[in-house]
Amino acid sequence: MKRAERFGMPVQLSEEEKRNARAERFGSVSPVQGSDALKKSEEHKKQARAERFGLVKSDTADEEAKKKARLTRFAPPAKTDLVEEDKRKARALRFSQPQPGSQPQANGKGDIEQEAVAVDKAGGEPE
Repeated sequence: MKRAERFGMPVQLSEEEKRNARAERFGSVSPVQGSDALKKSEEHKKQARAERFGLVKSDTADEEAKKKARLTRFAPPAKTDLVEEDKRKARALRFSQPQPGSQPQANGKGDIEQEAVAVDKAGGEPE
C-alpha cells in the first residue's frame, strides 16, 4: 500500500472491496445477486452462439429416446441361461478351492517340499 501511495495509485481498503472489484471486472456475480438476469443472459449467449455456428438444439425428449435406444443396444442381457449360470458356479467352485491331494505350487513346480527334503538328506543347504 505504501508503494501505491508513493506512485499516486488508488489504494483499496479491504479484501472485500478487492473481491467486489474483481467480480465486477470479470462478471462473476454471486448467485444471490441477479441470478435470474445471469441465467437469461447466459441462455441468450448460448442461443446466439448456436445460431452463429449453425448448431441445432435438440429436444430433451429426442435425447431421452436416443439414450434408451443406446441402453437397449449395449446393456447386458437381463438374465443368463440356467445352463450358463450352472457352468459359472461349477467353475467358481473348481477354481476357488484347492483340489484335495495336490501340493501347493510355486513357479509352476509342484515338488517344493520333496526338493527341500532331498537337499537336506544330501547335507547341503536349500538354495
